[in-house]
Amino acid sequence: MRQTIISLCVAGSIALVPAASALAQSSGLPGDHGRMMDGIFPANPPPLPQGTPMPRATVRALAIDLALRATQTIAQECKQYALGVAVVNAQGAPILIYVPDGSDPSHGYTAVRKGYTAITFKVDTSQLVKKGQQDADFAAKVKADPNLMAFSGGVLLKVGDEIIGAIGVSGAEPGHHDEECGLKGLNNIKKQLK
Repeated sequence: MRQTIISLCVAGSIALVPAASALAQSSGLPGDHGRMMDGIFPANPPPLPQGTPMPRATVRALAIDLALRATQTIAQECKQYALGVAVVNAQGAPILIYVPDGSDPSHGYTAVRKGYTAITFKVDTSQLVKKGQQDADFAAKVKADPNLMAFSGGVLLKVGDEIIGAIGVSGAEPGHHDEECGLKGLNNIKKQLK
């Protein structure tokens, strides 16, 4: 069975533009701001000048082999759902988006947003669902940023107390199983987190 895997390189210039200000200027996904020019994302960005080395990621993130193992575990353990899985780094930028056959690609984007939301608020997103329903100021903050989602399915990745990223899952919604599926992936790699 063929599965679509998209691994995204996070631009090393991420530290030059604070994520919050870049995201406030557009509806781009986390990580898009590495190529943003004048507050917009050009359709065809100009190439880097000749001889300029490609930027490298400098933000803490889960090792890609562990990210892939976690996403494959989620896809296998939750194969009854047409879902998407994303793993984001410690700033909420995607390092891996995994969309199994038969899943709508939009679940990959939603999974990125759930991971980004977990990083932004430093909690699993299941803890934000009730808050979004009861706290008008919090609900307004979430509504103001199209990359935030107060829905279950964003699970933090931690080494001790340090947040190194998050897993986002979208599409296991008939019974609201996104977080349950994300935890299956986390539990498969938990002992290897460092």
